[in-house]
Amino acid sequence: MSGNINILNITNYNEVLMAEEPFWSDEIAKLILNRKRYNYIDKEVKLPEVLVIKSSTSISGVPHIGNACDVIRHDAVVRSLKERGAKVKLVWTAEDMDALRKVPAGIPKSYEEYLGMPVVDIPCPEGCCKSYAKHFSEKFVKSLRENFGTNPEYLSTSEEYRKGTFSKWIKIVFENIEKIKDILNKSRKTPLPKDWSPWKPVCENCGKLMTTKVTSIGDNIVRYSCEDYQFKPFEKEAYTKLKGCGHKGESDLKNGKLLWRIEWGMLWANWKIVFEGSGKEHFMPSGSFWSAGEVCEKIFDWPEPYPGKNMIQPYEYLTVSGEKMSASKGNVIATWEWPEFAPPQILRLIFLKRPNRVRDFSYEDIPKYIDEFYSLQRIYFGEEFYDKKEAPRLKRLYQMSEIEVPEKIPIQIPFDYAAMVSNMFPEEELLEKSIQLFKSTGHLKEEISEGEKNKIKEILYMTKNWLIKFGGDKYKIKLLEKPTNEILQKLNNKQKQALNILANDLKEYETEKNIYKRFFEIAKEAGITSREFFRAVYLVLLGKPWGPRLAPFILIVGKEEVIKRLEEI
Repeated sequence: MSGNINILNITNYNEVLMAEEPFWSDEIAKLILNRKRYNYIDKEVKLPEVLVIKSSTSISGVPHIGNACDVIRHDAVVRSLKERGAKVKLVWTAEDMDALRKVPAGIPKSYEEYLGMPVVDIPCPEGCCKSYAKHFSEKFVKSLRENFGTNPEYLSTSEEYRKGTFSKWIKIVFENIEKIKDILNKSRKTPLPKDWSPWKPVCENCGKLMTTKVTSIGDNIVRYSCEDYQFKPFEKEAYTKLKGCGHKGESDLKNGKLLWRIEWGMLWANWKIVFEGSGKEHFMPSGSFWSAGEVCEKIFDWPEPYPGKNMIQPYEYLTVSGEKMSASKGNVIATWEWPEFAPPQILRLIFLKRPNRVRDFSYEDIPKYIDEFYSLQRIYFGEEFYDKKEAPRLKRLYQMSEIEVPEKIPIQIPFDYAAMVSNMFPEEELLEKSIQLFKSTGHLKEEISEGEKNKIKEILYMTKNWLIKFGGDKYKIKLLEKPTNEILQKLNNKQKQALNILANDLKEYETEKNIYKRFFEIAKEAGITSREFFRAVYLVLLGKPWGPRLAPFILIVGKEEVIKRLEEI
């Protein structure tokens, strides 16, 4: 079986095939390893020695966390395959021969002059790289490797086109144009015209790709003219027409690109791809995946990378506050920005949890996602119990969400609580006072390591940035110098009496436990509910009817400081 996987070398192979897998990426791994036949032709599948899993992104926009979804989900499949003893490689392809169709949010409007050109030929917006495409591709891949626990090999379609790697496949396409038209026509209401061309050349005069129209094909030379391009109805949110330069010329097989469905199938064959998931728009009955798959098998003799029904072929996209993630809409965050305000594991969790369901995502809800991650962590380490049937899947979800699973459960500081604390103290006192507070609340033990101290510092850094970007006023806590008349008018006499008792009694109570117990006794003595009591204290100290846990907060701020404010009422 030279050149193929030796099944005998895969650890517990039979167990892998027979097991009822608790997680979707494990099910896909089984499908890949157990695949027998092509999907469109009667031929046996022979798996290569190294299984290549592919993810890709069009660089016509700025890569963002929505694009990372694709890589992270494929990384889970890679992990599942490796655990089964297979040799696996994850590749990420920059589709950088694609034309710039819109100027994304955050890119200068002056870039409209480059509309229609391959993004690899557009200048870097920051002047630091060879091109627009190189700038964003390298930042994207670097952030995926350094922060998100993935290690994709970076491939570029423009580089491969221009050094001639794809020329042999393009020749095969030219030799089989009628067969390809028959395949593509299956998904079309109107058949392709007689003079249809699968090749899109770049105009040697103006550098545009979108405006070229092929006039003839012969002897691996394509003749074209550069004409005005009329945007389709679905493209008209920004532009209506793109001017061609009128040039007539010839294109070889290096300066241009195949049309998308054919190119996709060609890339699978060229890199021997065994699996690639994608969004649902590509998997509709007439979707591009199926056309590309049929071209891949019937024209290029490589099995369509669809091993059978699975959870990420197709997968659903997440929406942001009800809208699809889109660089042109500006409602996305770049992958290199995410670790500034949230742990990378949280993004992995969001993308790996039930990938075939539509879910709405909100940056404001990051504290909730972190609470969910902490719960999964406690389930994994046996500190929180869950339904026996569901626990294996949840443990597996935690494993896949982690960058690297720790040996023991790490410290868990609730993000919303840390967000409140992060703006309570001056910068120079923040770390030490926060540590004191977290110890008093039981989130930290008395003795902490240097590594744990650095982790707390990192959490506080993230929460401060998250507050600035998304947190709003809810988590912003600042001790009032003096309660305003407006605040005092919100208190009834019994609440004021309770505050007076607290001011007198705080001097005598030293521990958090004793202070906390006294709160309820004071509320009872004053004839109010504990809720009315806490509301009154928070209002006069913070100007809000709620805040962090009160007893530790008082100890950290200092009893004398709190008493002083209470006595001024």
